[in-house]
Amino acid sequence: MTGWCFLRNLIIGVALLGPLLWWQVAPAGTPLPQGLGEARWGMTAAELGRLSAKKIDPDDQFGYAEHLEQEPDVYAGTTADGKRVEYYLYGNALYKVFIIHARNQREPALYRQLVGRATALYGPARRAYDETVFGLKITHTVWEDAVTQVDLRFGGGFVFEVHVDRARAAAKQDALKRKKSI
Repeated sequence: MTGWCFLRNLIIGVALLGPLLWWQVAPAGTPLPQGLGEARWGMTAAELGRLSAKKIDPDDQFGYAEHLEQEPDVYAGTTADGKRVEYYLYGNALYKVFIIHARNQREPALYRQLVGRATALYGPARRAYDETVFGLKITHTVWEDAVTQVDLRFGGGFVFEVHVDRARAAAKQDALKRKKSI
């Protein structure tokens, strides 16, 4: 009788937990990009310069989209279809890319379209949430893999597509925390 109970519990456990465990290990669509186009994680400022990206004055906090960026090292360029792209470096290595979609009166529709496209490409988002920044509601939809995070942001009249090298972003945050603690 004990063997039967164990087998029954094992079958029930696999039936209940199997889908959850499979979701954790199964790939969810295409791997996230490690940068944007020719701009790859870890590229240097000189390499970005060859992509026609120009350095933004770090004292001009309105010259770049990520206003809360600490110790910014930002370069900007444009995509083939005219969108502004900002490249953020830490330790002279690319770790974040902002794609700034044109400001217009159809931002909610554009955001939904981009979320749909990303979901079709990468699978379901890891999380979606709202936050308030400078009194403005910002909606986030986030995809992650072991290397990259893609965060679609909507609010304040803009739609941003933000790609982040997770390891370099964490290293930058750790360094800034250590610097503050001294």
